[in-house]
Amino acid sequence: MLSSQGLNAYLRLQQILLASEDSKSVFNYLLPQILLQLLSVGIIYDFVDVVFLEKGVQVGQSYYADSRFLTTTVDLPPTIINIDLLLDDRHDWEKELLWGRTFVTSDLSLLRKNMPEIKTMILSPIMRANNLLGVLTLGTQRPLNLLTEEERELIIVITNLINFAFKIQDVEYTLSDVTQEVYKMNSKLHELDKLKDDFVSIASHELRTPMTAIRSYAWMALNRSDVTLTERMRKYLQRTLVSTERLINLVNDMLNVSRIESGRLEIAPQSMDLQNLVGEVLVEIDAKAKEKNLRVESDGTVLPKVFADPNKVHQVLLNLLGNSLKFTREGGFIRISYLNDGKFVAISITDNGVGIAKDDLARLFKKFSRLDNSYVAASSAGGTGLGLFICRSLVELMSGQISVKSEGVDRGTTFTFTLPIATSAVLQEAEKYHYKPEGEARLLEPVAIQAYPNEPMDVILK
Repeated sequence: MLSSQGLNAYLRLQQILLASEDSKSVFNYLLPQILLQLLSVGIIYDFVDVVFLEKGVQVGQSYYADSRFLTTTVDLPPTIINIDLLLDDRHDWEKELLWGRTFVTSDLSLLRKNMPEIKTMILSPIMRANNLLGVLTLGTQRPLNLLTEEERELIIVITNLINFAFKIQDVEYTLSDVTQEVYKMNSKLHELDKLKDDFVSIASHELRTPMTAIRSYAWMALNRSDVTLTERMRKYLQRTLVSTERLINLVNDMLNVSRIESGRLEIAPQSMDLQNLVGEVLVEIDAKAKEKNLRVESDGTVLPKVFADPNKVHQVLLNLLGNSLKFTREGGFIRISYLNDGKFVAISITDNGVGIAKDDLARLFKKFSRLDNSYVAASSAGGTGLGLFICRSLVELMSGQISVKSEGVDRGTTFTFTLPIATSAVLQEAEKYHYKPEGEARLLEPVAIQAYPNEPMDVILK
């Protein structure tokens, strides 16, 4: 049982350890402090030595004590303990240390230097996972029979403190290695990300060029042919045109996602009339709406100007209205409404289409999210599963939010997104809403409202 003086000495050493900035300062400062703290409780030792047995582990220095003045002996090797003899199985200390037991001896053959003033040594093992890691050695002029049990107990406690100091050093090395590996992995990931972007960009452009030509020739053959087409040939050309349009949209969506994720997209907001932009988009989708006999209405609410990028808002509107056109059955309706709370304008696009199961709502706005992965359903619906992800990314870059509501299958869907109103406070902080690209700025590829055949896909595939 440690006395209060011994406990105080230990606590002072512990404080030194905890205050150390790194393991190197621990071994350079803690070892001489061991002699001082032992001296403060009336226990006199003439030197302290610590040696670690593993390669690459920092070895502590040897210290002599002269009254209360400590000096590092520069004429001695880093440790005055003979490591080879330390683990010589001809000596009792080797067995005791391997078992993790502190050993007191008067056999001074372990010392590399003749030190006739030393009469007794205490060897205390530093262990890690039941393996001998190193040895703390203290030498004194006092004979072995004058060493007290409390003194030995204090040495064991201090050895455990040294063991803890080494664990700190071990963790430092491990963290350093892990940090270096993380840096290397991040560098590799950046390289792979750049290669991915380059591949997507090159492959997409190379794919889009022939696809555009195929689409043009298919359209001309279907609509401007100087040869009378049979009904079967007209269906083949129509399917060719539809499939080519889908592939072009897929390429465009992949390019847009790549530009958004790589930070090569610029958001340049300005004060804009939202109603005028909605009117332009409705003109663009009018032909497709009439093909399915859909009624498209826009709320005539008078709106303040919003602060947003017109091109990006145009893209979001086309994507959301394109979804409503796609998933609303013939004869249905699509309604655009607005809500103004003084800070944001909320734009809602509501349809009475196929709706969405409540369990599926959480899957929207994620890349490649589809609500039915069957081939027939995916083919008949078209799309890439990227449109809503692009919408969410663009709206959030313009400091807005996007959400979806549906009461379930066959009960319609409402998509709502918000944009900040161009108030004087917003205009004064216009730069905050401007998203500048990290690299070369790129424009978004346009959204195309596709033409779809009237026949169900399972009939087309026959």
